Amino acid sequence: MCLAAVCSFGQTNSSGDDKIVLGREIMPKDSTRTPRFRNHLIAPKGEWQCGLSVMYADFSSSDADYMLMLQGLGANASMLRLAPEAAYTFKDNHAVGARFQYTNVNGVIDAATADLLGNFSMAVENINASSRSMSAAVFQRTYVGLDKYGRVGLFWDYVLGVSRTRTQFYMGEQSNSYSLNEKVSLGFAPGIVYFPMNNVSVQASIGLANVSYGNVKAYESGDVVGSRKNFKAQASLNILNLNFGLTIHL
Repeated sequence: MCLAAVCSFGQTNSSGDDKIVLGREIMPKDSTRTPRFRNHLIAPKGEWQCGLSVMYADFSSSDADYMLMLQGLGANASMLRLAPEAAYTFKDNHAVGARFQYTNVNGVIDAATADLLGNFSMAVENINASSRSMSAAVFQRTYVGLDKYGRVGLFWDYVLGVSRTRTQFYMGEQSNSYSLNEKVSLGFAPGIVYFPMNNVSVQASIGLANVSYGNVKAYESGDVVGSRKNFKAQASLNILNLNFGLTIHL
């Protein structure tokens, strides 16, 4: 589960004279055209947002088959993710912001047997894995208000970020071998937001698409023993990319 607390400021428009009415219709530039859907105000111009998201999850697998190749798989893992962010609504229903994220993953494979087409088999056990990642990103968010009361809306984020991830696999005692992955990525994440109260909203989003370019280096006792560059483009539904948030507007 992921929880995010966000504080928002600035509930008056730039002129400071007219009262902002959440849920009012945002008219297109060509007001003579009848829009196919009505976009209502849900995030007024001039609003500042600051927030923190926290996610913790436990994963386990016992005697599961993976693509008919892994039998007797027993694995356990845990993940903790912290992500503070700040944003500013520069235009009605449009915001820009910055986000910093720290992720820590630890796990162990107790036992697994790989059977490759019946010609070769291999058994492994007690493999420990750890991964720590730090990233920074900027994002642009667009809201679409769905009702005249400003309670329900959709949004999508375009996220440009850089990250650095250290990953280590070892059996028994922790070794001096590890890999570093430095990556630049561009992602797309849609979501839905709902205001149960005037000053409180809840939201859910998921990362659907991502394009990245990375440089991976392998280290042994502090020395580089190998490296490779990779380009990846993917679009998928992954439960690890699902986020739930709580937002407080002041």
